[in-house]
Amino acid sequence: MSFNVNIKDILLAGGATLWLLIGLSVYSIALIWQRWCFMRSATDGKQALLSKLRSLIASGNLSDAVKLCQAHKGLAGPILIASLAGSPNRDERKRAVEREVERAVSAIQKGTTLLGTVATVAPFIGLFGTVVGVMRAFRDLASATGAGPGVVAIGISEALVCTAAGLFVAIPAVAAYNYINHRAARFAEDLSWACDEVLDSLSEKARS
Repeated sequence: MSFNVNIKDILLAGGATLWLLIGLSVYSIALIWQRWCFMRSATDGKQALLSKLRSLIASGNLSDAVKLCQAHKGLAGPILIASLAGSPNRDERKRAVEREVERAVSAIQKGTTLLGTVATVAPFIGLFGTVVGVMRAFRDLASATGAGPGVVAIGISEALVCTAAGLFVAIPAVAAYNYINHRAARFAEDLSWACDEVLDSLSEKARS
C-alpha cells in the first residue's frame, strides 16, 4: 500500500479545520507585516532626533528644538514636545509626557491582542482537527472489511497535518506578539528617560 499523499489529499483530509488554519495564517502574516511597517516608520530616526535635540537644548535654542520635534514624523515628536512646551510646572509636563508615551505605546501595540489570540487558539484548533481526523480514520478502519493497519496509518498521518498547521500558525504569531510588545516597552523607556533629561535640563536653566 502506498503512503504517498499529495497536497490535494492533505487539504481534503484536513477538512474545514485546515482551511480555517490557512485563513488564520494569511491573516496573521498580513497583520504582522502591517504592524512591522508601522513600527518601523513610527520609530525610525528616534536616535538621530534625540541627538540633535540634546545639542539644541544645550545651546539654549528651545524654539528650534520644538520645531525639530514638530517636523519629526514618528511617534517620538509629540512626546518630546510635551516635555519642551506647555505648562511651566514640571510635574504637569511630566504627566503630559506620560500621556503621550501611553498613546504612542498603544499605537505600536495595536493589533497585538489579535496576534496573541491567534497564537493561543491556533494549536487548539489544530488539535481539534487532528482528533476529528483520527476519529474518521478509525471509523474507516471499522467499515473496511479485512483492511490492515495501513488504512489507519494513512488517516492518522493526514489528521496530524492539522496539528502541524496549528503550530505553523501559532509560532510566528507568538514571536511577533512578544517582539512588538518588547519594542513598545523599549520605546517607552527610551523616550521617558529622554524626556526626564529634557525636563532636568530645562529646570537647571530656569534656576541659573
